Amino acid sequence: MERGWDILNIAVVDDDADIAELISLWLEAEGYSCFPFADGEAFTRAAQKTTFEVVLLDWVMPEVDGEQVLTWLRARQGYDTSVIFIAARTTEEDMVRILNEGADDYITKPVSRGELLARISAVTRRASRRMEQPVMEFGPYEINPRTRTLRFDGEPVRLTDKEFELSLYIFSNLGRLLSRNQILSSVWGYEQGVNTRTIDTHISRIRKKLNLSPENGWRLSSIYHQGYRLERLSPEDVLPIRTPAGRSKH
Repeated sequence: MERGWDILNIAVVDDDADIAELISLWLEAEGYSCFPFADGEAFTRAAQKTTFEVVLLDWVMPEVDGEQVLTWLRARQGYDTSVIFIAARTTEEDMVRILNEGADDYITKPVSRGELLARISAVTRRASRRMEQPVMEFGPYEINPRTRTLRFDGEPVRLTDKEFELSLYIFSNLGRLLSRNQILSSVWGYEQGVNTRTIDTHISRIRKKLNLSPENGWRLSSIYHQGYRLERLSPEDVLPIRTPAGRSKH
């Protein structure tokens, strides 16, 4: 199994003791260090003293629920910790919302051993690559995979988690035609479960927030029945630059 760390500390946050125990047995058999927590409050206390590379997080829990834990974790530790939600909710709206709020992946109950281990392996590979990636510059755009920030002319642009992932992916594949299935698999981490219209919506948002338009020297094109391509235009085609709509104001 490919890993970015020697031994991963994995927190299992679930108020169902039977599920937490079963998952812990699976993970320990694979050589992971597993730490079960019965509620979000117990986990947040422990996370102030112990570093967890992966958190398996139940959605519905008493007192402090999974979304509150995710918000706390991202605000305090950024994106150094990978978070996989494990929940019974299955609607596309639920999945899209929690991924946009900063979750790395989502598994529906009942959980299978093989799928869980594969998802953990996938998120740790992505996290390991992110830690190794340098800051990238594309004209006025600066993308920092480590801090998950994007700047335009030195100013931060407000992006959701998936908007950042999508921006990083299309800039990393500048000039290439990317199918919707490629984008879905690379950015959302799976090939099914989220409608491709979600991709179209996110493309529209980052096109507007980053002002990826011919007037700004860029073209993010929709290729009918094929996908999307980001291109940098030649200087003679460029008109005066506009300020991205998502830029932070100070």
